[in-house]
Amino acid sequence: MKYQNEKEELDSLYALAKEEQRNSDKKFLVWAGGDSPNQQDQLYHQFKNRFPEIDIEIIVDLSKYHDIKIYEQLNDGYLEPDVTMLQTLNDFENWKKMEVLEPFKPEGFKHIREGYSDPDGHFIAAFIFAFLPQYAKEGVGFVPGNYKDFLNPVFKDKLVMTPPHDDDAVLYVFDKIIQKYGVKFLYELKKQNPVFVRGTAAPAALVGQEGFLGNIVGYPAYPDQPSLSFIPKDEFFISWPQRAAMFKLTKNKASARLFLAYVASFEYQNSRGFWSTRTDVTEMGGLEPLQNYKNTDPLGFIEWMRDREHIHELRSLFTEIFGEVKGESPLKDQSLLRVYYNTL
Repeated sequence: MKYQNEKEELDSLYALAKEEQRNSDKKFLVWAGGDSPNQQDQLYHQFKNRFPEIDIEIIVDLSKYHDIKIYEQLNDGYLEPDVTMLQTLNDFENWKKMEVLEPFKPEGFKHIREGYSDPDGHFIAAFIFAFLPQYAKEGVGFVPGNYKDFLNPVFKDKLVMTPPHDDDAVLYVFDKIIQKYGVKFLYELKKQNPVFVRGTAAPAALVGQEGFLGNIVGYPAYPDQPSLSFIPKDEFFISWPQRAAMFKLTKNKASARLFLAYVASFEYQNSRGFWSTRTDVTEMGGLEPLQNYKNTDPLGFIEWMRDREHIHELRSLFTEIFGEVKGESPLKDQSLLRVYYNTL
């Protein structure tokens, strides 16, 4: 049977994880990067249904908050999360240099695309993320095809966006926009009077509601949303492999290995209905293989994240033009929580 070796590995790791759970007083804990509390619900339920005897909890918070806590805890010699999955891809390279990661190469590792994971298994690519521009199904009057279309007068006072200097992935897209159109684009965008909302999930959910007609960088829209996402015709869009790892200080190592093996498996990757980290998963929903798109580069974001000086300069530029990022964390703002759970 195809992928029988992966299934056997998962069964074996599950047996070890169950035994570990019986002798552990610590719940298996995953810290996941994100900006809405329900972003990992699907993964939680899939894992829980597949391995019901594992007491798992997934805590979502901004990657730039999770990583600070991890550095602090590592410095103090203890660690809360057993596994972490973050957008701050450079952290995993730093942790490898610090020799604090526990290497593990599950059966599915060999199918993960080259450059996504650490060759020595210190971290793996858990799944692919991508951000796309988005417009309301009603009220726009034309079909946008690129970022500059959001400077159209129809979007004045009706753009809802993540502050670019609050999220590295969004900032990366705007860096590409600046490279094409110059800083002038930012001043033209400011004239559109966009509404800035912290996090990337809430702006994406708001397009088509509350009078908002567009969002330059956000999560791809689902079919039942009142908005449509699009891949720019001749402009860059971001995609990247979200990285995951366990640590030498991880308490529930058997559960951690089970989790990493599961997210790397064909079984999980084939269930996502999106681009996959693996070379042997066929895309669904009309998507072409990611490598067929010449206007994205999943490895480019990894390289960009290493240049912290450039990122700091960009943040300063956006602060100068748009002001400081304001508002509570999207994981604590009660008005945004209503957006996430469709209770507007």
